[in-house]
Amino acid sequence: MVGNRKVAALCTSRIYDLQVYDYILSLCDRLREQGFFLWIYSINEDLYWVEDHIPSEAEIFSYIDYEKADIVILMDEKIKNHTIARKIIEDAKEHDKPVVVIDGEYEGCSDVRFDFAAGFESVMRHVMENHVVKNPHFMGGYKDNVFSEERKQIFRRVIEEYGIPYDEERMVCYGDYWAMPARRATEAIIASGDIPDALFCANDFMAINACDVFKLHGYRVPEDVIVTGFDGYDEAYLNTPGMTTVDCILKELAEMTVQAVDYCMSGGETKAFRVIPKLIPNESCGCPRCSYIGRASVSTFNDRFYRYQDDVRLTHDCVTKMIMSGTLSEAVSNMDNKYTDHMCCVVKSECFRKERNFFTEEPWDSAYNLVYDPEYSDGERIVFDKRQVMPDLEARMDSGYPLIFQGLDYMDCTMGYVVYFYDSYNVTDYAKTATLTEMVNQGLGGYINMQYQQYLMSRMKEIYKIDALTGLHNRLSFREAFEAIQNDPEMEGAPLLVFMADLDYLKRINDGHGHQAGDQAIEAVAKALQTACPPDALCVRFGGDEMLAFVPGGGDAEEILDYITQRLEMRSRELGFRISASCGSYLTTISKDMDLQNVIGIVDKKIYEVKKARKNNHQEVL
Repeated sequence: MVGNRKVAALCTSRIYDLQVYDYILSLCDRLREQGFFLWIYSINEDLYWVEDHIPSEAEIFSYIDYEKADIVILMDEKIKNHTIARKIIEDAKEHDKPVVVIDGEYEGCSDVRFDFAAGFESVMRHVMENHVVKNPHFMGGYKDNVFSEERKQIFRRVIEEYGIPYDEERMVCYGDYWAMPARRATEAIIASGDIPDALFCANDFMAINACDVFKLHGYRVPEDVIVTGFDGYDEAYLNTPGMTTVDCILKELAEMTVQAVDYCMSGGETKAFRVIPKLIPNESCGCPRCSYIGRASVSTFNDRFYRYQDDVRLTHDCVTKMIMSGTLSEAVSNMDNKYTDHMCCVVKSECFRKERNFFTEEPWDSAYNLVYDPEYSDGERIVFDKRQVMPDLEARMDSGYPLIFQGLDYMDCTMGYVVYFYDSYNVTDYAKTATLTEMVNQGLGGYINMQYQQYLMSRMKEIYKIDALTGLHNRLSFREAFEAIQNDPEMEGAPLLVFMADLDYLKRINDGHGHQAGDQAIEAVAKALQTACPPDALCVRFGGDEMLAFVPGGGDAEEILDYITQRLEMRSRELGFRISASCGSYLTTISKDMDLQNVIGIVDKKIYEVKKARKNNHQEVL
């Protein structure tokens, strides 16, 4: 519960589908009368009962807050994935919350469904009793699909009651519930030459397409072949001829769902609730055209189509700008448009860690950020406890309209979720949710990916510029950095101390202690020089064992030398062998026409003199 409001969590798919939309409208109104508020958790992908891959979008169901949800309503036939459905049921039962399943059947759950078997039988009996049928044919959905097989068995039972022998090989085909497979199946029927006088289809879309194929081949519907559908989609009523079908009255399904919710909340055991679809005789079987007015007119379809085109253009522009944004604030600003006034986005904090590839590395952080809300639209990430669900939750529930939750995912990785909080029922708004969610997915996901790519590029530049062993500039990056100083007008005429440290007797260290010891000695000289110089000094590994420091503004060469000597003596004791360096310096001034090679040559000559003096005094490295 939230305050004194009970919450029903509806798990479904494609809320812009007119059947789902109509069901939501009726359900929300009836639940509200019972003191419930509806939270909708929806995916936009049709899963087609594929169980071997669960898309990351389906993670939205893991965001159901069982501390607030009092009951779960699961639309099994809309989600179309048993693995997901079972996980939702398991999670609900773990939190001791009842589950009502719509159009499905799972152990321990009450279920509500249309009695499709009775509905399909009413279509068959109407045709068999009122129209002359001698050679019937059945077009199923997916082979072995439970609904398809149920309707096939009804087809067999009814025709056998009318004295027609059942021959599955000749009388049954499959159209996979969709257009192209249904058209191919109809073409195969026509090619066989065995034209049925009645084709009973397991849904409307297959019937509409079968009807079209028959007409293209010169067959008349219903004069030469009767075609019937099932489901009662608007397209069946708008088709020519009007399609004989059934009307699955969603208001009745919603009413039965509320009865199931009341039953479960009162502690009732599992129970089956059934609604019988209404037969709609129409022109495709030879009856007069049905005057039924569908949920959407042609003008509504056109309006949705052209709005969709406008939405695509707008969201494509938003996505491009978001991906190319330099900062999250800019990206969120580009997300802000006329359609986002009723949405907020909650995203995993780890998405924004530039040093990690969120889309390929294992997640490790459970924190969340609020990145977009019309009331907090300045683009700043706000640490957010997802147990709050969304900002101003109770105030936004005051409208009485559903909250709609959809998952944010990119490259099959879950980023968080988006919540829509409209203050009216509008199918156009519901249809926009899919487009808006995809806009955020592509825009925000692309931005995060681009930020990581830019981080990698910067790291590659650093690696390219920095000597791997010593951490100092290499010669190429040093020249770029020095030219910037040399060309800075403010540095013209400023003092410049050039200091060189050359490791003594590297070959003897390598021969006596190994090449790893030689690397340690080189690194020790480099670190001693870098630490001895001011932070703004340019330190470079100029040769294999030669380190140079350029100190703008000058410096005390003796202090640098003393520090290096002390540091190397300390490191020698730590490593167990002697490390020393010959050092030299030269003080000059910065100018645009400075001959860098000449300056380095002067310092190098001083180093040579130091080494020569040491040799003459018979000083050796121990």
